[in-house]
This record gives sequence, C-alpha cells and structure tokens, in this order.
Amino acid sequence: MRMILVTMLAASAGCGGKGDDCQRFVDKSKPVLLGMGKDAGREVGEKELAQMVSICRSSDKAKADPVMKCVLDAKDESGVRACYGTAFGDYMSKAKRSEAELMLNSLSHIAKAEYVTNSEFPKGKAGPTPAKACCEQPEHKCAVVDDWAKDPVWTALGFSVDQPGMFQYTYESDGQTAKVTATGDLDCDGNFVTYTLEASAKDGEPQTTVTKPTTVD
Repeated sequence: MRMILVTMLAASAGCGGKGDDCQRFVDKSKPVLLGMGKDAGREVGEKELAQMVSICRSSDKAKADPVMKCVLDAKDESGVRACYGTAFGDYMSKAKRSEAELMLNSLSHIAKAEYVTNSEFPKGKAGPTPAKACCEQPEHKCAVVDDWAKDPVWTALGFSVDQPGMFQYTYESDGQTAKVTATGDLDCDGNFVTYTLEASAKDGEPQTTVTKPTTVD
C-alpha cells in the first residue's frame, strides 16, 4: 500500500499551481482511495488526503498527470474508478497474484524434499482449502483457517497459508506425480485465474514446473 500511496502522491505532484484542481482531484478520488486502502489493509485518513492536496499545491511541476486529468474529467465515481483502474490495475493484479506464485514455489521445494526422502510425493487429495470461496468472505479474502492441520495430506506436506489470501489450493498425487493448483477470483467478478504446480520424477530426480495463471470460465 505504501508504494501505491507514494505513486498517487507523485501523481498529484504534477498539479503545480492548480490549488482548486488539486482539492477537486483528491475530493473526487476519496471514495476510491479509501477502498484501495481498505483492500491493502491500511487506513487512508483525512491526514493522508490533506497531504496529497498540500503536495499537489506546492509542487513546482507544471505538467498535469494523466490520472489527475482523467479524474477531473470523470462524470461520476464510476468514471473515477475507471481512471484508477487504468493507472493501477496492472500493479494491483500483480500484487494479488504474487501470493499464489510464492506459495507454489514453496510447495515446489517441499515436494522435491519429500520425494528425495521417501522416494515418492505424499499420496492423496486435499482441498480446495480454504473450503469457502474467498469472495464470499469478509473483505473478499480467505481467512486463516486450521483446515491445513486437520488434513493428513497438507500435514504430510507441512504446508499452510498463515495469513488472509486470495486463493484456494488443491493437491492430488499418486506418489510419482503430483499436481497443485491455486485458484482465485482476484476482482470477485467471476473471472478466475489459476496457478498450477506439476511435479514428477525421472530417474529418481524430482522435477517441478509452475505454470502461471490461465483464465477459468
């Protein structure tokens, strides 16, 4: 969230000499900024908003930022959201997706270690875990659950997600091959993305491949 706020402050810094426009820009942006802060787990209060106005007004830069112009020209809140969606959508999406990539990379190392130790991957099926879809939970995030410790397969892997996240995880293995998926609806709009980890062994050497998100209809 800090990176996003810094970027927004930098954007507002392109408003030199436009005091009224600066205030209008921040006022129109307020609902969107509050929502972005909530999603990132950080409160955006009046102090932060006033700081944006102050920086905008005191800037020596003369060139207006495209985000500011877009927001000022927007007819309603939906239009303002579209401005920020264009500017920050890609960053926000990548930040959300990084969770699954990190988790599957961690599982990749665990799976390899298990095969080297036991000459097989932990057998069985697990998931989806958490069982309840993230978009059906508060703040559209999967809460931390103890389901991981209750499932013998996840326990055998020593794997769990210990902070609120955006993905549900599944695992399936016959011992010699294994497949793990991380699936999430990042914007809760019905469009899912899936990361996949596939593990196999050749000549006693475990191998893993992580495939980046694909759209799920």
